[in-house]
Amino acid sequence: MLTKSLLIGSLSLVLFHVPLSAGPIVYAISAGLTGNGQIGTVDLANGAYRQIGPTEPDGYFGLATGPNGSLLAGTYAANLDSISATTGVPTRIGPTGLGACVVPSPSCGPNSFATLGGLAGTVFATDFQNDIYTVNPLTGAATLLNGHTSLPAIPFIPGSLNPDGTINYFDEAIWGAGGKLYATFDAFVFDLNSFTVVKTMVAPELYQIDPSTGIATVIGSTDLGIGAVADVHGTSYAFNDITDQIVSIDLSSGKTSFVSSFDPAAGVIQGAVAVIPEPGSVALAAIGLIGLAFLGRRKRWTYPTRPS
Repeated sequence: MLTKSLLIGSLSLVLFHVPLSAGPIVYAISAGLTGNGQIGTVDLANGAYRQIGPTEPDGYFGLATGPNGSLLAGTYAANLDSISATTGVPTRIGPTGLGACVVPSPSCGPNSFATLGGLAGTVFATDFQNDIYTVNPLTGAATLLNGHTSLPAIPFIPGSLNPDGTINYFDEAIWGAGGKLYATFDAFVFDLNSFTVVKTMVAPELYQIDPSTGIATVIGSTDLGIGAVADVHGTSYAFNDITDQIVSIDLSSGKTSFVSSFDPAAGVIQGAVAVIPEPGSVALAAIGLIGLAFLGRRKRWTYPTRPS
């Protein structure tokens, strides 16, 4: 009896080695409340945000999974960084070769870095013309795919002010799901006084992208404001930075369904990927579940239900 109790206790510790939460967890790149880049986690079920590590003044756009489960992000200065999922500390991999877009210099141009995402270990990036590049995760170097994507170009310098005091924004997300590459894109003019969209420059659409050519095909209209999407167990979860909502997106139509609201302290979400459990933790959890199931069966065999 004592041996069985000790075994159950040990297996319980193994099971609880894997963090439990209210829902699926994703890593997310956030602009925070200061506009700087930072990595954190978001619980999709309740929107709770937890920052990991320091902020990055250079800022980040996009998030992808790199070699050995590392996290890769592009900077406003068009560099590729590897970010520790444990500490949030970035390591510079190298320049992508795309143009920078930072204040006060250099000036932003058509080939300035826009965002990045990934599919099955391949990292993709876009520029302000929305041409698609593959990015070497070991060096950071970007290589243009053949042909134009047919995604609309960004129609202005992001973050630029208009004479009437309004500001120009765009949203873009690239992610892999079910072995296919997808993207969402929109552009609009925002009034900082009323915190409302006053003009939509590019209507929000969901696209499927051919990963070998970069050619994009429109699937359907979607929500304005989607800044990041992560695929978790076959469901694509999108972050809407205008409404501060997490929605699931139907990849056959672009239609969305409300999931939860995310913490406003996260600011603008500019990249997301699913959390990949450590192989050791998954294996230990599996062993624990098998062990508990075995003990449960033995208990039923030893103590059968008394007939009524």
